Amino acid sequence: MAALIDRRPSTLAWRLQGFLGHPIRFALVIAILIGIPMGIVLVDEVRNTLLGPVPGRIVFVTLLVAAGATIGATAGQLISSLRSQAFMDTLTGLYNRRFMDAELGLLQSRAGRYGHDYSVLVLDIDGLKTVNDTYGHDAGDIALRAFADVLRAALRGSDVAIRTGGDEFVAILPETPCHDAHIVFDRIRRLVTEMRAVDPRMQITVSAGAVGWKSGRTLGSLVQDADALLLNAKRGGRDRLEAETAVTA
Repeated sequence: MAALIDRRPSTLAWRLQGFLGHPIRFALVIAILIGIPMGIVLVDEVRNTLLGPVPGRIVFVTLLVAAGATIGATAGQLISSLRSQAFMDTLTGLYNRRFMDAELGLLQSRAGRYGHDYSVLVLDIDGLKTVNDTYGHDAGDIALRAFADVLRAALRGSDVAIRTGGDEFVAILPETPCHDAHIVFDRIRRLVTEMRAVDPRMQITVSAGAVGWKSGRTLGSLVQDADALLLNAKRGGRDRLEAETAVTA
């Protein structure tokens, strides 16, 4: 007679089946896998005792769904926070260079397709190093945040204020030709002057270079041209604007 094949599960399988056969232990395992808080599962036994098996299970499932929804909302908030951090400057709350690249790419596409003008102000805070050296870096951070507030106050709702790093900022001005960029700069400079009067430590000024969209100009050349004009403004005495179109600064 042929030997009979033993089809019984292994000892480990029997033990695993016995362990997971209890609903509380099974729920604990599932909770661990999907991140449900342990407390919800551990009170299930008490709930069954008080309410009975069927009502207890209904309450248990309801709490699991609620916990899952809470975890989902928390995850959504975390993703939103990470997304904000990816495009925001943590010190000033302005957008960062990564966002600037995306925004300029969008404006460049619209300008090329529909002829919508835009201009860019590249700004540099004059005297920030002196503030740091005289009053400390905390005062320098206060100056940076104060200048960010100046930009928020000076720009329109459609404009975008960006901190690209250190003491350098950018203002993107949609639907604004370059020869009008000096209007925005004048508002910024006036607000900086008022800031100096309020806080004697904030002895800073602002220099800027302004460029506008031109057909055939790449984003790389646009930023380089703005940087070159900013350098000219600083070499020319600071606290002034250099633009492609002659303006009185």
